[in-house]
Amino acid sequence: MKRIITGAAIVGVLLGIWGAAGLAQDKPLKKVVFAVTTKDISVGHSAHSSLPRALGYWKEEGLDVTVTSVEGSAAGMQQLAAGNLQIVSIGPEEIVLGREKGVKIKGFYVQARETIYRIVVPADSPLQKVADLKGKTIGVPSLASGSVPFVKALVASVGIDPEKDVKVLAVGVGAPGRLALQQKQIDCLALWDTLQASIENSGMPLRRLDLPMVREMLGQTLATRDDQVSENAAVLVGFARGVAKATVFGLANPEAAIRIHWNMYPQTKPQTGDEAKALKDALNVFNARFMLQRVDNRPDPRFGIGTLAQWEKLKSIFKDQKLIEGAVPAADLYSAALIDQINKFDRAAIVAQAKAFKP
Repeated sequence: MKRIITGAAIVGVLLGIWGAAGLAQDKPLKKVVFAVTTKDISVGHSAHSSLPRALGYWKEEGLDVTVTSVEGSAAGMQQLAAGNLQIVSIGPEEIVLGREKGVKIKGFYVQARETIYRIVVPADSPLQKVADLKGKTIGVPSLASGSVPFVKALVASVGIDPEKDVKVLAVGVGAPGRLALQQKQIDCLALWDTLQASIENSGMPLRRLDLPMVREMLGQTLATRDDQVSENAAVLVGFARGVAKATVFGLANPEAAIRIHWNMYPQTKPQTGDEAKALKDALNVFNARFMLQRVDNRPDPRFGIGTLAQWEKLKSIFKDQKLIEGAVPAADLYSAALIDQINKFDRAAIVAQAKAFKP
């Protein structure tokens, strides 16, 4: 009799578990529209595109995420302000500039701990420093790209008037930009990390024109509207936690991450040529972004964190170059209120999953 009761109890417990699981599965997922601010969703962007979807990280958070793309950070900010999407991966400079224009946009998760933007020249170019750009033509992927305010701040810091002393020309993404540089239609190219790696993979060695201030500028940031931070905090936490998990996975097993991305975005994989070279080139692009997303080499190893002091520094860079008035407080630009919740996951378990993963 005792055995029968015990068996019945076990069956009851199992039925309860299955019932609860069924209810969880039946619960509708919250729809989220997210934008990447480039049409070139390369393997370097896999932490906020292919990986969280393919590995089910967003679904585990109860989210049904649509990943779309817009051309440039300015366009991403406009779409966010218009309510056409809930979250955007955007250059922090656009948050600073947009906020001054009255756009209620706020960062809540810093993806890249340093700016992704840079100015590059062919390795054999006579241009050696940013000050050499006076009177030159600077190519940018598009006039809506976050590389434009970056260029203006950089040249202004060495006494070059960005409106009068240089010409900024939109040359397109990838091959068109490379061709414009190769044919000397432009003297240098302002672009982002993964795009530089892609051009270098095509056989064109590049050299950065750098300044110390570049290391002090925050990088790509997940942003949303002000009202979302308070009204839909759980959605933002779940979304960013999925990105954080995907970052851990990618760093632990880059090759698996690349193959997952290729499977979800087949157009990003070379259709011809040697598989080994394709993987090597993809790793170059992948590392260009993922190395900026590492947290284990930072004083604060929490994913997504950015201090108000860093945002104040970013703001002061643009204020010093008279690109903004600088009246908006740093607290209006970024909130760390969700960071601790976002980081509540087992990193070791994700690393183990990545190590064991077979594409």
